[in-house]
Amino acid sequence: MQAAYSSLLSGKGMDRALEEFFNYRNIRSKGREFTVRLLSEYQEHLAEIDSLMAGHLKNWTPDRLAVLDRLIIRLAVAEFLFLEDVPPKVTINEYVGLAHLFGTEDSPRFVNGVLDAVHKTLAKK
Repeated sequence: MQAAYSSLLSGKGMDRALEEFFNYRNIRSKGREFTVRLLSEYQEHLAEIDSLMAGHLKNWTPDRLAVLDRLIIRLAVAEFLFLEDVPPKVTINEYVGLAHLFGTEDSPRFVNGVLDAVHKTLAKK
């Protein structure tokens, strides 16, 4: 999330943000592989991710969400769609945890609600 946030706010490309992130963090190779894979899918499929997310936002559009809430939900949806080796409940728990750490007081409940709805939609397909 930190690398994606850095890229988003600075306007740097994702590759540069990842390089800087890995230079300042002690991330093991498995974590690096996961991060690169997730952010590649996120970047490549952002329109699809936003479309799916938007279908579960009542009276909101993705661009109206708080930046961190939007990013957290986008990354989780990318995991749902493209990282099938991660159980959905784990994804939801991890991203709700990030919402607790980085979001507003209302972020965890909001993120949980959106992710649960998206997961249920995907499970039906």
